[in-house]
Amino acid sequence: MNNNHSLVRKKGFCLGWFSTYRAQLFGIATVMVVLFHSYISIANLLPNTPVLAQILSTARSHCNKGVEMFLFMSGIGLYYSLSGNPSLKNYYRNRAVRILPAVMTVSLIWFAMNNPDGVASYLKNAFFISFFTDGTRIFWYFILIIILYAVYPLIYKLYDKTGAMGYITSIIVVIALNMMFMELDPIHYGNIEIAITRIPVFLTGAWLGKHVKNGTTISYLWVLLAAVLTVAIFIFYYKMPLPEANYLYVYRYVGGFYGLSLLFLWTALMSKTTLGFVGTFFVWIGAYSMEIYLVHEKVSALMSSKFHTNDPSMVVYYTAIFFIALMYAMALKAFCSSLEKNLFLKNAKKPQPAERTLQEKETVNK
Repeated sequence: MNNNHSLVRKKGFCLGWFSTYRAQLFGIATVMVVLFHSYISIANLLPNTPVLAQILSTARSHCNKGVEMFLFMSGIGLYYSLSGNPSLKNYYRNRAVRILPAVMTVSLIWFAMNNPDGVASYLKNAFFISFFTDGTRIFWYFILIIILYAVYPLIYKLYDKTGAMGYITSIIVVIALNMMFMELDPIHYGNIEIAITRIPVFLTGAWLGKHVKNGTTISYLWVLLAAVLTVAIFIFYYKMPLPEANYLYVYRYVGGFYGLSLLFLWTALMSKTTLGFVGTFFVWIGAYSMEIYLVHEKVSALMSSKFHTNDPSMVVYYTAIFFIALMYAMALKAFCSSLEKNLFLKNAKKPQPAERTLQEKETVNK
């Protein structure tokens, strides 16, 4: 998924840049999620500048909007995948091989280490049933994308036939169903709202996929709007750091706008500069985005009782956690790549060169 739209400079913002800079965007989203799960005390890091510390703390506490960036980019990536090769067999095989081995490996190990209540409870957790019944959120993101990837061919057909009207209608229906679910069954809604309130962001990426692939150019006024939204929503977060329980869903939808606005701004920036070493770092980290997301928080939980530092800001601790998690992520990816090569796709028909190039470039990360 990369049509190299950066080589063709047009006036305006080229939606194809979401593909051109896809690797960097996944890297940025990964770093954001890592920062969100790194509970650094910026107040202790910057004790003499409390206002700046509060601003940075607010920014870190909303780095979970990297999830929205992942979902949006995944929606675009699936469009590339299905439009380039309409075979549903290949589509589902490739999605399953890319996602399930890594997710199930971590899930089976994690709950084996953290499940004292017997075999039934272990299976309920390891196969994600407890997310729906008890609100066990440890793997919520991957449960969401597995479901979205499963139904995406229907979404693809819907948007192909109905265009913008189908997209708008689907967003309205999803939000309406969310609201209805919240009113009728607030307990079970509370279990899964963290996932289902993010569906509109994925649908936005799925709808824009066609325009991204076609290299559609839009006015830079949209980038200006993204900048205004980013500042406005940040002020909202700064003034109201914790939502009331009854208005959590508002924060989720606002977070969707915030994540998409950041995505537009990052993409616009990269269309003007390569970011040098930082850009290269984002590309490298982006290649392990799914694996890092899978293991980072788990490594942090496991290591919390293993070692401590005298740094009250916890910067040293969480930096160490990141590099430890990165090593595990690299090992996990190597293991799953070996499974893919030697087991799952060993007897699959080898794609033609053009098809293989597309598959190699496409990454369905979380």
